[in-house]
Amino acid sequence: MYSILLSKIDVSFNIIKDEVKKLVHENMRVAILPWTFPFEIDSNQLVNEYFKENDKRYNKYVNPLIDLGIKKEAITICDCYKHSKEELKKIINNSDILVLPGGNPEMFFSKVVHETELLYNIKYFKGLIIGESAGCELHLKRYFITEKNNYYDYFAFYDGFGIIDDTFYMDVHSMDDLDYSKKLQEIANEKKRIVYAIFDDGAIIYNRDVKECKLFGRVDKYLPLY
Repeated sequence: MYSILLSKIDVSFNIIKDEVKKLVHENMRVAILPWTFPFEIDSNQLVNEYFKENDKRYNKYVNPLIDLGIKKEAITICDCYKHSKEELKKIINNSDILVLPGGNPEMFFSKVVHETELLYNIKYFKGLIIGESAGCELHLKRYFITEKNNYYDYFAFYDGFGIIDDTFYMDVHSMDDLDYSKKLQEIANEKKRIVYAIFDDGAIIYNRDVKECKLFGRVDKYLPLY
């Protein structure tokens, strides 16, 4: 069981494409959950605006999968408004790969946990999970968002899906800034856990079975100092 952890899939996926190819085959089925809306929408807006076929956001997540050799007809875009809870569970359980996109993590959490009740199916998914930005952070039981990346312009911790045991934290869209780095080091020291700072051109491939991280591109590692 592997997780691909990214800040920006359209920047960093080429860095890990050869490694990911070792984990996939052309007959795999994929479920994409593009539920990270900035505000509430409906099924029509999801299909025809937010995640419209062949538009920028759609291509951002679908094209890397096709580049891996996966057939387009094997990719299902899950509709949290149109598909029933049982239909969504069936789609996920019959998939080999889950894609958790970036965007609004609180909206995503609400859709999965409270509205579709898919937390168990996602948390214990046995296949490959690709998480970008919000979809990366939500892998954890508890995650933080820096003031720079938060919709509300303040630092805070939030509940995640718990796909990964919280043996470390991740920061997405990291930046070269002394105060920013200082804050990440403070979190590592306070929580007694490693903090991985994933820049837009960085990625982590995490083996969920043996709890092993492989770092690619720009990923800084903050160790607890005391």
